[in-house]
Amino acid sequence: MIELVKISENISRQFDGQETVDNLQAVNYRIVENGVEKGHVTVGQGCFNMNVYSMTSTVEETKGLVEKMFNALSDGSDE
Repeated sequence: MIELVKISENISRQFDGQETVDNLQAVNYRIVENGVEKGHVTVGQGCFNMNVYSMTSTVEETKGLVEKMFNALSDGSDE
């Protein structure tokens, strides 16, 4: 099973003289599969940056996984 393990958050804090407003800018995660770190991803507002390593798949298999991920993103499915 692949899971995301949160490692940090980037927050901006603004002051208007009376109130403090915190805005979550990005969250950094480790990508972990069966207890083994496989990469990391930063998720921001409307964006993400992912780096995956230690995969045992071929170039074509990896390309297929990336295409499947983008297809799921574009149609809203969880597969």
